[in-house]
Formats: sequence, structure tokens, C-alpha cells
Amino acid sequence: MLRFAANISTLFTALPLPARFAAAAGAGFKAVEMQFPYDHKPAELAAAAQAAGVEIVLINLPAGDFAAGERGIACIPGREQEFAAGLAQAQRYALALGCPRLNCLAGNLPPGGMFHACWDTLVANLRDAADSFAVQNIALMIEPLNRVDNPLFFLDGSPGVRELITAIGKTNVFLQFDSYHSAAAGENMCQQLERGISQIGHIQISDFPGRGPPGSATLDFARFFRMLEHLPYKGWVGCEYFDPNPDFSWMRDYALSP
Repeated sequence: MLRFAANISTLFTALPLPARFAAAAGAGFKAVEMQFPYDHKPAELAAAAQAAGVEIVLINLPAGDFAAGERGIACIPGREQEFAAGLAQAQRYALALGCPRLNCLAGNLPPGGMFHACWDTLVANLRDAADSFAVQNIALMIEPLNRVDNPLFFLDGSPGVRELITAIGKTNVFLQFDSYHSAAAGENMCQQLERGISQIGHIQISDFPGRGPPGSATLDFARFFRMLEHLPYKGWVGCEYFDPNPDFSWMRDYALSP
């Protein structure tokens, strides 16, 4: 049976963030995920989650100046101390929120290329992160964004992340698989899901194009959900699409429930 988590950074956005926990619970969800919780105190968010009776299953590490176009800093030489500070902040939040997964965005390739230096920086930073997380039983997710929406993003698709995981060589490092980014990167999402399932630690869904709910665009979610039910995946499926007032009618169309 598939387990779904509501992404309260992209759903219920007509409400203040703390109120979205109760909205997700009211829609039947037992778990939520969020992108960047750092504008709120962890105690405030933990209290809202506890009051709503939902588990927080994923947050992102700080990703630099997101509004200015940064998409993480883990791969950027010279910003290792900033990455370490963000890592410590994310761990504090994860512990306060009881969150067992932290997602890392690698960052954009700096001007002038520097691919090999960025690769070495990324591997070193994520090895340190994985070691630190392992002490606290936290899993490290790595998410490849697509280069259509994010032309400079360092990691290009699911195969690149699988190669990175091998290079890092730590047992608590996993691919975060997102159906939208996979499709936008030109991948066959079902094929990549099946090929990478042993390294996938978290899944997020939204349709492509448009980043709406499943069934709103072109992706074959009927096949995707059938395949996922028969693969050895026991984690959460995060609903990370944009809707300020979601009704989740698509779940009934696929005979699913939160």
C-alpha cells in the first residue's frame, strides 16, 4: 500500500505555514514534507505537527539564496563553511521535528565550468554530511533538478545521482526521485524508477508539464502507481505540486487514498 505525504510548501498555500499541518490532516494525510522551514522556529512547527497528528518526513537543507536563483551550495568550491553551517542548522531542525530525511540540492555550476572541482567538493561535502547524519539516524537525500527549469544545475538526471551515490560510498545516502524533474529531463520516469529503486529513499510526484496533480498533464501515473506498488519501496510518496486549495480528487481516480 502506497503512503502519501502532503508537501505543505506547495499545497494549502492559501494558509500560513503552521496552519497547513492541520489542513493536511483534515485531508486524510498522516505525514507531511516541506522544503525550507527556516523562517519559523522549530518548536513552533513541531507543536503544529503534534497538534495535527502528522509526521514530518522530509525537509531540505538550506540552499543558498534561492530567490536569487541559487539551488544549493554543496558543489561550490569556497563555500564549504557555509554549507557546514547550513548542515548544522538542518540537523537541529530535523531533531526538533523528528524528521528522518534531509534533502540536499547540489547547486549550480559556477561561471567558467570547474566541473571536476565542483564534483570533488560535492563528494567531500556529502560524505561529511552522511557521516554526521548517521550518528543521528538521519538519511541524506540527493535530488536532481531538471536543466529545463534550472539550466545551470550541477546534477543532470537520475543516472548522475546514482553515480554520485556510488562515489560517496555511504549507506545512508539515497536518490530523491521526482516524477516532474525526471520527465522534464527527458527521462522515462517508469524506467528510471525501476532501474534506481534500490537507491531511492524518497519519491515526489507532480505531472508534467505544469507541475500540477497527477492526471493533469501527460505522465502515465496509472502505470507509475501500479509499478510502485510492486517494487520493494516502503517509503513515502510526497505530493509536491502547486495548489493553494487542493481537493485530492485525483487520488480517487487512481483508487488511492492518503
